[in-house]
Amino acid sequence: MKKFIYFFGLLSLSLVGCNKSLDEKLYDTQTLNNSVSNTADVLKLIQGNYGNFQGTDLYKKELLKILELAADDMGSTSTEFQVYANKIYDATSSSVSAVYGAYYANINNYNYLLSKLPSIQTTSGSDSVLKVREEGEIRFFRAICYFDLVRLYGAIPIRTQPTSNTTNFYVKRDPVDSVYALIFSDLKRAASLLDYKNKPDGIGLTNKGATQALQSLAYLTYGNDLEKRGKNASAFYKTADSCATVVINSGGYKLVPNYADLWNVENESNVYGSEVIYGIRFTRDRLVSSSNSQGSEYPVRFMPPTMGGVTGNQTKAVVGGLGAGSGSYKVHPWFYDYCTSGDYVNDYRAKTTFLTSWNITPTSGTKYVSYPSISATKNDSFPSQFPYINKFRDPKGLDASDHENDFFVLRLAEIYLIRAEARNEYLGDPDVTALADINKLRARARNTGLTTPSALPLDVEAGLSQDDFRKKIFDERGLEFIGEGKRWFDLVRMKGYDGSSTMYEYQFKTFLPTLPQGLPVYDKVAKNWSAGRVDPMSIVPFNSKYLLFPIPQSQRDLNTKLTQNNGW
Repeated sequence: MKKFIYFFGLLSLSLVGCNKSLDEKLYDTQTLNNSVSNTADVLKLIQGNYGNFQGTDLYKKELLKILELAADDMGSTSTEFQVYANKIYDATSSSVSAVYGAYYANINNYNYLLSKLPSIQTTSGSDSVLKVREEGEIRFFRAICYFDLVRLYGAIPIRTQPTSNTTNFYVKRDPVDSVYALIFSDLKRAASLLDYKNKPDGIGLTNKGATQALQSLAYLTYGNDLEKRGKNASAFYKTADSCATVVINSGGYKLVPNYADLWNVENESNVYGSEVIYGIRFTRDRLVSSSNSQGSEYPVRFMPPTMGGVTGNQTKAVVGGLGAGSGSYKVHPWFYDYCTSGDYVNDYRAKTTFLTSWNITPTSGTKYVSYPSISATKNDSFPSQFPYINKFRDPKGLDASDHENDFFVLRLAEIYLIRAEARNEYLGDPDVTALADINKLRARARNTGLTTPSALPLDVEAGLSQDDFRKKIFDERGLEFIGEGKRWFDLVRMKGYDGSSTMYEYQFKTFLPTLPQGLPVYDKVAKNWSAGRVDPMSIVPFNSKYLLFPIPQSQRDLNTKLTQNNGW
């Protein structure tokens, strides 16, 4: 499948000094003054920034690593990944530093482009239209960078001018309120400049729909933050509702009827402009291999090391043969139980999402099993205590880091849940619209692609309290978006159940300690699973410091005015 291929790196923007007594002009030397002169130059640099999000420091690996493993639904037994799964990371941890630095590098690029746009002269009507669109894209991306940074690290320095030799690098962290004010300003401006339509080869580009969808999530998140500080957040919840409603009523998006179709790597282009509002696009890169390629690592990270034929991994030592995963991300046993019981018995999303038994190779009759599957024959081997995620497969991948699977940042399913949550927050309990929104996802979950839909999961009925409905939203998001980098954000932003300050506190302090502690153990004779359901290494006691990541020590060494987050 051919994809729109973006430039992977933005041109390095640096100041070049020279002796004024020299007459020689170095026309091939890039400077701040000569690197951008027209809209075509700006477009190339914007495309480079799309590529930057594909980079190892962000969505390809490091960002996803901390988001997936710092939450409560997934763990790891890999040495590299256990630092985050077991909550033993600190201000010197590589991923924490890499993500922070990558976002600020992108922000500097956007600041530079915004500073150059006013001086660019357009020569035609189409050129003028392109210039307008370019500003909208730049502001969208600067907003998403600051949005992720403020959610991950809290108060952060605001920079709106490009770096130069006069830049003051020793600046304090700006208040969270100021960061959100910039985010809202950029998104409002972007929404006024962009439209809903992309050119035919522009799948994956941002547009007005993506901007308004991000607005709805940003206003909801800021409302959550205000409430935690004891402030009235109704106006922000109402704006989140309004923005979500605009996206839903735009007619530009619809839920994919069959949930499984979202994860068919050969069908990805068809879900953009349908359910997927914005995503990070990856492509099998035949020009560059491994971590520098434009491909993703998701199949290798999520698929088990004993299952061949599902990735581009060519490591011959892998037990399952060529094309196996590394199993870096594993599902906690308790979370699998939660997503397959209660409201979610026989939920098609769970059947699609989780992998608990598999053939070693596509043609082999020997199976591996994981919790909670039971070995059927003596040939079945080595049960794993952790289930796996089955969303990301690409048997046509070119190597371990070069797959076609995209990362969906914003889906219409989330916009429905944002509106439902926002209405519940400012109305005091769920109304008809909020119930209808969550039930749209449950109706889709009953569509198994078979002639007769499933009877489960049941719709959420009226009569729930505000706290109970908020918990329903939290649980719905947990199953719907597992493996999509949203769980940690939900844990730290949402008000907790039964009076807890956050869902993170409720989960780690109240709920998880009530479950059988320890990992499950498989009895090959009795053919059953016993013992616990909670990994004691990564489901650790509650500590409020985990509500934010630490400010990287490397940044504090460079800027002595940067203070550290509490507890770090």
